[in-house]
Amino acid sequence: MPRESKFDAVKLRTLIIEGKSAQQIMDAFEVKKPMIKSYLARLIQLDEKFYKIEGMDGRAVSGSPVFKKTGLHLSATLLKNYGFGEGDAFRFSVPEAGKIVLEKV
Repeated sequence: MPRESKFDAVKLRTLIIEGKSAQQIMDAFEVKKPMIKSYLARLIQLDEKFYKIEGMDGRAVSGSPVFKKTGLHLSATLLKNYGFGEGDAFRFSVPEAGKIVLEKV
């Protein structure tokens, strides 16, 4: 039986208009970059309009942080994919077990 597509034109269009990065869109759809590229092509064909997603040209970066004895390590590239830049201040919260949220200050 074929898998059901997660493609949702309204959701993708909204995320793009909101300026979400490729990594954020991959997370929202729970798919990898090649699938987002396919979704983007479908949306461009449907709307007959070009859309650009920040981070689609770059290499995909794992959404997984590295846990070490010294703490949680997040790569600069991973943080950049979520809109953080060098020198940005942020705070974190733990809204529920197993989830950490970083917010720009």
